Amino acid sequence: MTGRTTSGSALAGRALAAAAALALTLAMPGKAAPAVSGALRDSEWALTSLKAEQAWKITKGEGVTVAVIGTGVDASHPDLKGRVISGSDVYNTRDEGSEPFQGTYAAGIIAGTGRNYRGDGLVGLAPEARILPFRVFLDNTSPTNATAKSIRAAARQGARVIDVTVGFRRSSPALKAAVEYAVRQGALVVAGAGDTGGTGNAQTYPAAYPEVLSVTAIDKKGALWPDAHRGKQVDLAAPGVDILTTARNDDYWTGSGTGFAASWVSASAALVRAQHPKWTVDQVTRRLTETATPRGRGQGSAIVAPAAALPQRAALSDSASTVSADKDAAAARSSDTGPIMVVSAATGALIVLAALSWFLIRRTVSTTDDD
Repeated sequence: MTGRTTSGSALAGRALAAAAALALTLAMPGKAAPAVSGALRDSEWALTSLKAEQAWKITKGEGVTVAVIGTGVDASHPDLKGRVISGSDVYNTRDEGSEPFQGTYAAGIIAGTGRNYRGDGLVGLAPEARILPFRVFLDNTSPTNATAKSIRAAARQGARVIDVTVGFRRSSPALKAAVEYAVRQGALVVAGAGDTGGTGNAQTYPAAYPEVLSVTAIDKKGALWPDAHRGKQVDLAAPGVDILTTARNDDYWTGSGTGFAASWVSASAALVRAQHPKWTVDQVTRRLTETATPRGRGQGSAIVAPAAALPQRAALSDSASTVSADKDAAAARSSDTGPIMVVSAATGALIVLAALSWFLIRRTVSTTDDD
């Protein structure tokens, strides 16, 4: 036979090399691609400060309705589509007041999905919660009666958290009665403490009512925003300075105020509600306030800490814990079995290829080889 033939030893070497390569391929686990966040997400300092990623391992607010009372919400925004349910306009008008975007601001902080820009949009703290909007402005003002009416309607329509984005310098019997009604219906009412720190530090309502979770604003360093209200009735602090969020007409906005801070607390309440749907308003309030991060002696209200308010399986019964333990053990057995199966497959491949190499050696052995 003319021409160059491959020796049996060379064939065997190639076969064994192929087997080794196959074994390595089967045994090596796949490497997960690193998570990549979009430009907007990188600007959401509050999510990092509140340890949103840690909280999301437990819940993202699924099944919870948060009412947003103020200027209405632009439900067509790409980061809000699918999260806003039908609300109402108390006066059947599109007048949105002097802060035309505040309702959409709040909605983005609470339930932004991040779907815009192919998933690189703005993300809220409770991205799987639903937003129930109410528009209460008339002639560039937000009357207390309209706000009271909306609070009652929100509670009747099943809102578990009510974020009131408007405030008043004077108390109103109708407003106070509406808040008390909402609490009896199981709705937690949240409001900004007021942006009055630089103008006399007057109380604002409904935040000043004892039934309402009153929230003040802090910056990236945890310092109180200079214009934020300071007072004994303030329950919590939350990010409220240079907050990036959604705005009308598919836009975004960065602003400061206790209203922004209140929306982070409303979203935190939605997360707790999702984990504990049967809890009372008092239970949710105590969980948020008792797990808040202290700001230091004499520095005022503690900072809401949603991740800390969602302990891993802390409320499970003994039986549920047993079931969970069984599942964990099964998962551990499964994870242990995986490598064994991979090694077995690799070993089998080695045996098959070794037999093939032996067969090729026998086929190609010549008298020259024997010499």
